[in-house]
Amino acid sequence: MATPRKPTAPTTAAVDSFCSQFDSLFNRRAARASFRHYLIGLLLPREHNKALTELAALVPGSARQRLHHFLHDAPWDADALNRQRLALWQAHPALAPHADGVLIIDETGDPKRGQGIELAANQYLGKLGHTANGVVSVTSQWADGTRQVPLGVRPYWPASRLPQGKKDPRFHTKPDLAWELIAEARGAGIPFRLVVADCIYGENPTLEGRLWAAKIPYVLAIRPSHGTWQFVEDEANPPAFTPHDAALRVPPEQWQRLVQYDSHGKELVRYVAELALPPSYGPDRPVRLIAASEDPATLTAESTWYMTTSLPLAEASAAQVYARYRLRDWIEHYYKAVKHELGWADFQVRPARAIVRHWQLVMLAYTFSLLAGALPSPTEQPSIPATTPSVGDGKKITAPSGVAGHPAARPRLAVPLGPPALLLATVVQRTTATRAGGAARPCRTLAPTSCPNLTNQR
Repeated sequence: MATPRKPTAPTTAAVDSFCSQFDSLFNRRAARASFRHYLIGLLLPREHNKALTELAALVPGSARQRLHHFLHDAPWDADALNRQRLALWQAHPALAPHADGVLIIDETGDPKRGQGIELAANQYLGKLGHTANGVVSVTSQWADGTRQVPLGVRPYWPASRLPQGKKDPRFHTKPDLAWELIAEARGAGIPFRLVVADCIYGENPTLEGRLWAAKIPYVLAIRPSHGTWQFVEDEANPPAFTPHDAALRVPPEQWQRLVQYDSHGKELVRYVAELALPPSYGPDRPVRLIAASEDPATLTAESTWYMTTSLPLAEASAAQVYARYRLRDWIEHYYKAVKHELGWADFQVRPARAIVRHWQLVMLAYTFSLLAGALPSPTEQPSIPATTPSVGDGKKITAPSGVAGHPAARPRLAVPLGPPALLLATVVQRTTATRAGGAARPCRTLAPTSCPNLTNQR
C-alpha cells in the first residue's frame, strides 16, 4: 500500500484546488508548496516586478532560496506540466477549444543585461524594434475571436551562444520551432481550423511545405516586396513581380470595403482584394494571395497587409480570409497581459531550462486566471454568413469578429484576466512582508469588492 503524501500548508481554496491537479508531477512536498507560492506570486497585483526576491517577500510562507531551487534544480517536468494544463482547459465545459479556432504562431523578445543568461544575445527584439541584447521565444496560441489560450513555448537559441554555431544540435530556426509547436498542439488533440502567422513564417518555404504536406490550412503574411520568378514575354509590359505590384494593378472597383472593430469597439475600415501573381498565386491556384489596405489608392507599407492562404475561394472569400488573419491580433492581448501583469520577462535565473520553467508557470497562471474567471457560455451562437456581397457592388461588408459559429458578442476579452481578488485576499492580508536584506514593508490588503479583477489589464 502506497504511503499517502503529506499535505502542503493551505494557502487559499481556489489555488489549492487548482494546484492539487498537478501534485502528481512533484515528488516532494517542498516542491508542491513552492509551486503554489510561485503561482500566487505571479497572480498578485502588479505593484512590483515578479522577480524571485519580490515573490518571496509578498507570498507568506515562501522563501527566495526555496523558490530558486524549485525553478532551477527541483526534479519536475515542465512539458508534463504544460500537457496537464492543456488537458484541464480541454475538459472545461465552457472554454474548451473547438475546431473553428485558429492556431497563432508568433515570437517575442525582451531585453536583458549581461551575458550570463544562456539564451541572451544581440538579436532583433520586436518589443524594441531593433537589435539589442535579449532573450527570444517562439509561442503558439489558440484563439477564436472571443478568447485566446497559450499552447506552448520554445526558447530560441542564438547561434552566437552555441559552441558549433548553426551546426549545433540545439540551434533551430524560428520556423523550425514553429513547426514543433504546431506538431505539439496536434499531438495534444487541440482542434483548430488553420494556422496564422506573420511574414517570418509566411516567407519560409520549409514551413509552408510542411503545412501543405500535412494538409493544415493556413493564412500567412508576406512582405510587399516578396519577389516571384516570372517569364517576361513583353518587356514593354512586364508582369507583376511582387505583391505590391499586383495590388497596384487591381481596379478600384474590385476593392471590397470591410468594416471591423478592434477590442475597444473602434471601427476599422479596410479594403480587401484578391490578387493574381502567377505562376505562384491566384484565385484559381492552390495558394491564393490577399491584400488588405486602409487606402488602396496609396497602398503604403504601413497600412497594407499581404497574406497567402491555402483556403480555396469556394471555402472562404478574401474578406473572410482577412477576418481570420486578424485573429492574430489577439496574441498582442496575451503578451500585454503576461508581460505587464504576470512577469513573463522578470525571471532571475540564467539556465535555459529554468527560464522555460518560468514561462510555463506564467502560462499556467494565465490559464488559471482564465478558468477561475470563466463566464457561462451562451446556449445559442450566431453563425457566419455563408456568402458575402459580390465584388464591386458598393455595399459595406461587416466582417464577423470571430470565426464560424463563434463570434464575440461585442469587442472585448470574453473573460477578464484574473479571478476575483477575494480568491487571494487571505494570502496577502498581513501587515508586513520581509524583503531581501531584512527590510520590512507594509503589504497592501486587497479590498473586497463585488467582482474585482485580479490585474489591472484592460
